This record gives sequence, C-alpha cells and structure tokens, in this order.
Amino acid sequence: MGINRVESLVYGVDDIEKCTRFLDDWGLEKRDSGKTGATFATLENQTFIVKDINDASLPQPCEDGPTVREVVWGVDSQASLEVIGAELAKDRDVTEAVDGSLHCYDELGIGIGFQVEDVVEIAEEAPVLNFNRYVPRLNETIEKTQEIRTRPYRIGHVVYNFPKEFREKAVNFYTERLGFRITDAVTNMGDFMQCEGSTYHHNWFLSHRGNRVMFNHVAFEVKDLEQIILGGKYMRERDWDTSRNPGRHNLGSNLHWYFKCPCGGEIEYFSDMDRMDENWQTRYWDEPPVINFWKADVIS
Repeated sequence: MGINRVESLVYGVDDIEKCTRFLDDWGLEKRDSGKTGATFATLENQTFIVKDINDASLPQPCEDGPTVREVVWGVDSQASLEVIGAELAKDRDVTEAVDGSLHCYDELGIGIGFQVEDVVEIAEEAPVLNFNRYVPRLNETIEKTQEIRTRPYRIGHVVYNFPKEFREKAVNFYTERLGFRITDAVTNMGDFMQCEGSTYHHNWFLSHRGNRVMFNHVAFEVKDLEQIILGGKYMRERDWDTSRNPGRHNLGSNLHWYFKCPCGGEIEYFSDMDRMDENWQTRYWDEPPVINFWKADVIS
C-alpha cells in the first residue's frame, strides 16, 4: 500500500499552554502556536499537532481526556493514496480533506489518516565508536554540543492498548488491508508491526493488555544513548516527570527513556532499534520475554 511512516499525530488537549511548553522542551521545532493550538515538527518534517479538546474539527476520541485524536500515515505517492482510499471505502466512510488527505476510523475506533509524505532529508553521520583495536576515531576528540538538549529526528512508532477479544480484527485490518508486516506476535501481550516502506522493528504496536481502547505512547528517534540521556536530563531539570526509566527493550532492542506527556499518554526518546525487511520471519511468542534487557533503576 506504499505506507512509509507516521506523518502526523493530532491531539485534543485541555491545556494548550502546558502542552506547548512541554513539546518545546522536548526539542521539537515550533511551527506555530496560539490560544487554540500549536504545531511542532521533527527534523524529518513529521508534525505533532495539539488542538483544544473541544475543537469541532477533531476526530472523535477513543477515550476521555487529552489524547491522540488521529494518527496520520505518510504514503509514497498519490497513486498509493488513491488505492488506500478505494480499499477502505469498501466498508467505511472515508472523507477527503481540502489538502487531499484521507480520513476514517480503524476497527478499534481510532482516527486514522493518510497523505502523501513530505520528507525532509537530514544529513547526519552515524555515531562513531572506538572499540578495542577498531579505532575509527584516532587523534580526534568527540564533539561536544554547546546546547545540552536533544532534537528528535523522527517519529518512530505509536502504541495503543485495547481489549484482547478485538485482537484478530484489529491486527488484520492493518496487515490485510494496509500491508503492515508483523515482526513479533506475543499471545499474551500484542503485535509489533512495521508499515510496508519501513525497516524499523515496529512503527505500530497494538497491545491487547488493556481493558479499553487507549493511547499508550509515541516514540521519537534520536542519535544515540547520549542524546537520550541529555534529552531526559533537560526534561527533568524543567520538572517534567519520568514514567519509565532509561533502559533497553527486549523486543525491538531500542534504548529508551519515557516521560509523562500532558498531551496524553507517554512520550519516548529512543535509539538503536532493530531493523528488518520483508525477509524477516515473524517470531511467535506464547509468553512475552522480559520487557527490558536492562534498565536504570537509579532514576526516580
């Protein structure tokens, strides 16, 4: 179906000022802001939009309170967008906005959208590490940034919780209708999925451990562990609360640090996630492996 990435997240919130301050501290680029909402962006030009919770233009929520109202997926072409629209219109109302984007609801009642992606390519070198006799950084010191904070490259993945009895129809909607691939399927936890044009271990994780449909978290990719720690330190110094301490996940292998987000749910810095393509064979688990390979319990 040509879906490559999360293009945008749209939130309905009850405190625009607080959310704007949080997202600015998180390191996103502020595009615009005011009393009724704000728009932020990653370096790769994915947008994070907050609007007043009572804004009539917002899709219907899947839960009460501040939360994500819509997950918009970026597709590779107008032709792919038209194919998606025709497919989903077979059994649900699909509306087209003035900008040509398409909007509907998935099997769980989550608002979803689709638009042609607008990627800004970033020129960033991979981390260079000296190890034993492998010394790529000889007679060269590590560059220290003057600004001790983090600038997220991209939105990597989004996670929702929902009741287990809806697992089959919820997951099949994305795999059979939209071309997502399952990388890890865990009977007692959920399904990690990647969209067709991605190699990330997951862009979309549906966890069936919830007693209702609810947004869990969104994750932003940064360069390395140092950037995770710098970003988290910056947030804590501004009195934002940690929800999950730094560590490395088992499934996906990503390094992480989670914070409580006033926009709804949690928000994560991550780096060094497993990458796999269409040759990867789905792993099936009856019981989930330990969630974290390691975590830092020293941070409260």
